[in-house]
Amino acid sequence: MKDVLKALPKVELHRHLEGSIPIPLVIEWSKKYNLPLSLDMQVKTPMPLPQVLERLFYQQRCFQNKESVETLTYEVLKDIAQDNIKLIELRFSPGFMAEPKNLSFDTIMEATLLAKERAQQDFRIEVGFILISSRDLGVEICEETIDLALRWKKDIVGIDLAGDETNFHPELFEKPFQRAHKAGLFITTHSGEVSHPSHITTSIEKLKASRIGHGVQAIQDPKVIQYLVDHKIPLELCPTSNFITKAIPHIKEHPLKRFMELGVEVTINSDDPTLFGTTLTQEYEICMKELDFSLGDIKKTILTSLHHSFVSKEQKNRAWKNHFKSLEN
Repeated sequence: MKDVLKALPKVELHRHLEGSIPIPLVIEWSKKYNLPLSLDMQVKTPMPLPQVLERLFYQQRCFQNKESVETLTYEVLKDIAQDNIKLIELRFSPGFMAEPKNLSFDTIMEATLLAKERAQQDFRIEVGFILISSRDLGVEICEETIDLALRWKKDIVGIDLAGDETNFHPELFEKPFQRAHKAGLFITTHSGEVSHPSHITTSIEKLKASRIGHGVQAIQDPKVIQYLVDHKIPLELCPTSNFITKAIPHIKEHPLKRFMELGVEVTINSDDPTLFGTTLTQEYEICMKELDFSLGDIKKTILTSLHHSFVSKEQKNRAWKNHFKSLEN
């Protein structure tokens, strides 16, 4: 079955650039710039989300200049293509990537876009970038990220709010995200990952999110579930990540299949595959082995992902024609 799943043309909507740098590259670039290294760059056992995010320090330090941003982005997209992902929405935080060497946000955009153009040509994949505003960096950096998104509006597909939701509630970021929404940007937010399910509806109503990153805690509140069903808001679920961050007590208890049965639109994603030692193909395997998914269920989530993708209509149509039309059979 693994070969069948590997061969499936895939769509991924929730994947972080910073958490996708292959470990050999982290080691190579760390040595190149004489940066601190750790043998403990992956998270194998469950731990609180803030501790998980600390492990991204080693990947973050690799972004030293424009060259490293471009090269690493290209290599991440190459790795993505090797998992037969044909349409990827890759998200990153300019503020997080800029931090080690105080790079300008525009430099980061220029470098990632150069990598995107090369990768789309070399690997025949459709790529859309989502810019992340990190809660932990505050409202001021959020405003700067929205400014950046508006300047580069034609080159990105949406924006995201990520980070510690427990201490930085959605309402804090209402003003900048409302501004982004009015300017026509698509919005997804990390909500209800390990925090209260009410943050999910708040993110939809106040931040204008049309997709929810994780949202696994919605299973605790029937009203939130019904809200998602009624408004056709899909969840970007990441089984391994949700287990490692203690969003769920055990992988077998992931509510992904239950959400499907209740009528919630769901997508399967790898989140930070280097950090969690996984791939999208492995996430599909987990769903079949642990969550009673059929191959038909997997295909349904792929088509749901394609339908709810923020990429242009032209990219979607091209992907449908070249890769995904056969999945309907």
